[in-house]
Amino acid sequence: VALPGIVNKGGVVVIVTPFTWLEEFTNRAKWLGGVIDPVSKQPIHSKDVLRTIMEEQGFEKIHEEEMPLVIREHRRKYQYIVSEASGWRKK
Repeated sequence: VALPGIVNKGGVVVIVTPFTWLEEFTNRAKWLGGVIDPVSKQPIHSKDVLRTIMEEQGFEKIHEEEMPLVIREHRRKYQYIVSEASGWRKK
């Protein structure tokens, strides 16, 4: 991620994601969490990995909320999901 190079100091990045990890769309090696730690056997939460990455790149979380979303699959079938929306300000 090259965010620090394209976001000015004080600039804001908004990320909206359901943290849905499926190997048919994203290679497992690129997942941000969503797995069990092989050593501690504890879950690695995507939200925590995202926070670590963003903080390491000089961003601070300024907002977080759940954002509902409907995906129309076809005329009679829909998916209702809730994504996490987060706002990050560059220090």
